[in-house]
Amino acid sequence: MKVMAEKTTGLYVRMNPEKKEKAEAILKKLGLNSATAINMFYDQIILHNGIPFRVEIPNAWDNLDQMNKYEYTKLLDERLNTLSGREDLLGAIAKKLDEDKKED
Repeated sequence: MKVMAEKTTGLYVRMNPEKKEKAEAILKKLGLNSATAINMFYDQIILHNGIPFRVEIPNAWDNLDQMNKYEYTKLLDERLNTLSGREDLLGAIAKKLDEDKKED
């Protein structure tokens, strides 16, 4: 009995090298390579008839506890940059952040 090889096609994806390295390190810990992970992702797209997870932009201020230091700093910088020239509000913002953190 002769087993025929499954037909395959190539997929080329451009991405940030750092992102690729981080993801591949995680996949390696899981015993997977990129090709297997991408095939698994495509299988899930077919099974769900769509993206197999919610695609959304979360309200970052509601997710402060899940943020890492870099994400928090970036968000704070973005918010402060929108307030340029309004230094009187900076103290109020810092106070509000401290109060919110104490409530949690």
